[in-house]
Amino acid sequence: MKSISQLSRYLLATLSLTTVFGVAAPSVLGVSFSTPEGVAGTPRTRTSGGASRTNGQCLVGQEDVAAVRPILPNFERVLTVSEHPSFFVYVPETTVETGSFSLQDSSGDLHYRTHVDLPEQGGIVQITLPADYPEIALGEDYSWYFEVHCVSEFDPNNPTIEGTVYRLPLEESLAEALANADTALDIAQVYGEFGIWYDALGTLATAYQGEPENHIITENWNQLLTSVGLEELTQQSLNVD
Repeated sequence: MKSISQLSRYLLATLSLTTVFGVAAPSVLGVSFSTPEGVAGTPRTRTSGGASRTNGQCLVGQEDVAAVRPILPNFERVLTVSEHPSFFVYVPETTVETGSFSLQDSSGDLHYRTHVDLPEQGGIVQITLPADYPEIALGEDYSWYFEVHCVSEFDPNNPTIEGTVYRLPLEESLAEALANADTALDIAQVYGEFGIWYDALGTLATAYQGEPENHIITENWNQLLTSVGLEELTQQSLNVD
């Protein structure tokens, strides 16, 4: 099995962003993830719950609970270098107002849990670990779960999705590249080049929050989603925290 250092180098991506006189110019963003040794395997991002359409079904116009989706590449191990990363899920229009997010360590112990307000018309929801909360550990696989409270809180019939997160150390080469990045899009480019999914996506979300009318940021956000097969979500609103 390859080392963590080799793993991050294998997870290369490309984000094509151009900066002219300090202003980001329109570009085409293409992110592609390889599948190095140590990452390949059955993806652990899946949807469950809500087996009956009449038992707590609260997703408007949806017959399949798989409509609730994690915003992730289809890999078993998805990377971050952040101590407190952000997580993103898509929730369609629903008749309920809340869901819940929980994070477990590799032993199954609860690391974090919070309630989440759901957008009335549906959309992409961001959940960020609080800065004053214990950081996620280096080199440990975490599993996270997002549940829509269709029936009641923590009911097995609720639509529930899961994902994974694995924190890498901030290597010297990545730190140097980030230090030379001038804009948020430059930073997203760097994370993409190193295959750090959570940080690339979180950086673009923060940029969008600051400039929601910036079509360049929107274009890059859409291209990033498309690159991992989530193009059907590019027209969904982004609800940042």
